[in-house]
Order: sequence, then C-alpha cells, then structure tokens
Amino acid sequence: MLIDLLKKLAAFVSLLLFSAFSWAMSFESDIEFSFDNERYWGRFRYDGDKVRMDVKDLHGNEEIVIMREDTNTCWFVNRNMTYSEVAMKFGIAASTGIIGDHIDPGKVRRQLLGMEMLNGRAVNKYRVVIDSCGKPVEFIEWQCPGRPVPLRVASPEGNSVIEYRNVLFRAQEYFRFQLPEGLKKVRFDMPGKKSGKA
Repeated sequence: MLIDLLKKLAAFVSLLLFSAFSWAMSFESDIEFSFDNERYWGRFRYDGDKVRMDVKDLHGNEEIVIMREDTNTCWFVNRNMTYSEVAMKFGIAASTGIIGDHIDPGKVRRQLLGMEMLNGRAVNKYRVVIDSCGKPVEFIEWQCPGRPVPLRVASPEGNSVIEYRNVLFRAQEYFRFQLPEGLKKVRFDMPGKKSGKA
C-alpha cells in the first residue's frame, strides 16, 4: 500500500517537473567561463532565442554580449558607449550549451559518457552533437538529472569551459536583449587582430 502511494507521488512529482520545464524556458544565472586560458565571469540571461551576458575579465574590462537568433545578430557593447555587430555563425545552443525547448530534438544527439562528481553533486556527463546553422557542433556537458540547465559545458579540447551557477528560472525583460540608446557603432575586429596597415 505504502509502495503504491510512493510510486504515485513520484509520478506526480515527475509530471510537475516536466510541466515546469516544458514552458518556454527563461532564466538567469551567474556565469564563469574560460577561453584559451583567459577567465571571465558575470551574469547570464536566457530567453529562448535571445541571450545576454554581462561579463568582465581579470584586467577590469567589461562588455555586454547580446545574441539574437531572431535577427541572426550578435552585439558587443563596450563601456565607452560603442558597439559592434556581427552575424551569428552558430546558434545559441551551440554557443552556450543551453538547449532550449524551441530546438528540434532531431538536431541533438547525446551520448552518456558516465557519471562524475562536480561541485559536490553527482552529475551525468554527456557528449553532445547539435546541428547548428547546417554544421555539426560538439561539446561535453555535465548535467544534473531533471535539470534543463547544465552545470558545466566544455569544448571537446577543453580550451573553452562555461559554468552556470545559482540558476533562477523567471521571465526576462525584453529590453535586456535590445541595444541601449545613444551608442555609436564601430567596426568589429577579431580579438588579436590589428586594424590598419602593418
């Protein structure tokens, strides 16, 4: 009798969890990431086809990155009231490891690599391949069972690692994914590339 009751309760809780995460997922979290041995941290906001990252580095540089799949645009906003704009080469899921409910499940392949302990939690480790803009993109994902946001995402080579912490599920204000007024547009230069003549 008690076993049947527990089974029904577990099924009900599972249904609630599924319902909670089946709506258009919106959340914000702290973020820490590294790319080619450079560390960054800040605030991450996600709303399906839109992402905003307010980040800074160890040298005191600050930047806002806004990614918009609906316009295929990525903006880089600097503290000096300038911004640059580039077309997105990869979708948000391939760039951040966050696979929202608007993504076609047929474009995502997951392979369980095993279980690991991460920040004191038992997590599943996956190899993920996603079709993004017609190209396959691969990454490694550490995820708690039942949670739609991974704790960590990394490139297969390990030179790029993102960690999501203190995730808070709530609706995001649309203005956060728009360019602030009064900015001047400047040319986008790839990091490490010098502009002008040699």
